[in-house]
Amino acid sequence: MSEIILPTVSEAPAAPPAPARPLKKIVGYLVLAAALGVGGYYGINYLLYTLHHETTDNAQLSSDVYQLIPQVSGRIERSYVTDYQEVAAGDTLFTINSDDYNLRIASAQANLLNAEANLEVSRRAASTSTSGLDVSNANIAAAEAAYDKAQQDLARGENLVKDDVITKASFDAIQAQARAAEAQYQAARAQYSVTERQAGTTSGQIKAAEALVAQRQADLANARLTQSYTAILAPADGKLAETKIKAGQYVQAGQPLTTLIGKGLWVVANFKETQLGQVRVGQEASVEVDTYPGKEFAGRVVSLSPATGAKFSLLPPDNATGNFVKVVQRVPVKIELTDSIPAGYNLESGMNATGQSTHRIGHGRSRHPQVAGHGHGHPLLRTGAHRRFHRQRGPHRHDG
Repeated sequence: MSEIILPTVSEAPAAPPAPARPLKKIVGYLVLAAALGVGGYYGINYLLYTLHHETTDNAQLSSDVYQLIPQVSGRIERSYVTDYQEVAAGDTLFTINSDDYNLRIASAQANLLNAEANLEVSRRAASTSTSGLDVSNANIAAAEAAYDKAQQDLARGENLVKDDVITKASFDAIQAQARAAEAQYQAARAQYSVTERQAGTTSGQIKAAEALVAQRQADLANARLTQSYTAILAPADGKLAETKIKAGQYVQAGQPLTTLIGKGLWVVANFKETQLGQVRVGQEASVEVDTYPGKEFAGRVVSLSPATGAKFSLLPPDNATGNFVKVVQRVPVKIELTDSIPAGYNLESGMNATGQSTHRIGHGRSRHPQVAGHGHGHPLLRTGAHRRFHRQRGPHRHDG
């Protein structure tokens, strides 16, 4: 029996793989292009920003600081304030016991009354001396008249005695009367000189008494002024620091009691010397405090320090001695806040920042130190303190 072998049907060949969809590549390219576009946009903006702005985070809020120091010693009678209390200028903060100073006022008043009484006595003595001069003048006039009459009688007596009209005894009496009249006249003149000297002495006594009265008045005014120092008043509006002085404590004149921080705030931004080429007084500025990221306060440059901060240190550097290492110096720039501080924002003197800032874009270079509005392609001075202060200039140097 023959075997019939039929040919088998071979398996169909596998179909070639379908080509990959070009859509994924297109999407990838689009994403890459978008990323490059966004990165390029922000990169160009940052580059433009760095070409026209300066930044420093070496800055700090500052304000007036008043040390409250008593001018007299004594025991604290009463304290009217507590820690961190807000006060107004002229408010009474502490009072020192004033009993001792009140006694000084009473003593000065008594001394003044005594001096005024002595002045009145001196004036009355001067009045008496003036009257004495008038009496002495009258006595001189009377003595002079008597003296003239006696001289006339003496001349007639000489003629009469020569003619034997009167006796020698009568003539001797006339001579005696003439000599007595002359003596009285000389005595009256001497008395006038004495009275005149006494009047001059009395005038000097009046001047001395008047000077003493003026001195006693000054003593009284000084006693009252010293007594007024027993009330310690707030020199300005502001907020107190910690108050450790309590009623009953004894304080010395010149002993610090507490500190008052004034309400006015400004920024001191310490720029590197290489960043100050175009900083000018009057330029606008923007301040960002680290406590409130993203919140900006408008400001204005009001002054630049006349020297670097190192010059005001306890031991300023002297590059003429030792090995010289060049260090970039910093110059304080004062920026005044022109925005009012919104309610609920606690900006305190000495606050630091995180060092971060919101950069703005500025285009072009200005020959003038002015700055225009924030953003919109205008140059901008800006500070985030421990805030940033961005100043228009080029090329950029960033304060790290």
